[in-house]
Amino acid sequence: MAEAITSYKAGKVGNATILMLHGTGGTESDLLSIADFLAPDSPKIGIRGRLIENRLTRYFAHLPDGGFDLNSLSVETSWLMTVINELAVEYAFDPEKLIVLGYSNGANVAYHSLLTGQALFKTAVLLHPMVLSENIKATADLSDIKIWGSYGFLDPIVSKSNFDELKKFCREFNIEFTSFEAEQSHQISESELRNAKQWLDKTNRLKIEE
Repeated sequence: MAEAITSYKAGKVGNATILMLHGTGGTESDLLSIADFLAPDSPKIGIRGRLIENRLTRYFAHLPDGGFDLNSLSVETSWLMTVINELAVEYAFDPEKLIVLGYSNGANVAYHSLLTGQALFKTAVLLHPMVLSENIKATADLSDIKIWGSYGFLDPIVSKSNFDELKKFCREFNIEFTSFEAEQSHQISESELRNAKQWLDKTNRLKIEE
């Protein structure tokens, strides 16, 4: 199995598994309380980013000038998809029915994997995501993907233009994208979580078996 630090919390049979992808400096269980709020009956799996940058865990590296290392992004996205597929065998879940909960760095790698057709999962709650590359060309059919994404008007990390670009990509690739935009910073707020839960409940993707 690919080397990875993971966490697992069992849930009720017939409920979609939640995959937790933390923000910079996080761990595999950082988002557990949020995942429990969004989907209390679902099993939860967390995967820790394997890179350490300035003593902080990440899913991909930065360049010295602060930009994104797209080479690292490619390698680490492939690694993450491998880990997900191996966990799917270990814990007996369908990776296509997986629901991703990602925050910041974790949301970014999830969004990138969806747009580039590398991900098998089709549903994602992305807290403060951003576009990592302007040269994305989707080769797969992405029309069955549903994303909920949040943005804060006071966010010092994600710009309005970047979030608008993210929404534009979704329109171009026929991805169903629901946005939550509010006067907040990069931190997660109760209002966005309540909105995300309402959206997730309406997708009818939490229950995979009756």
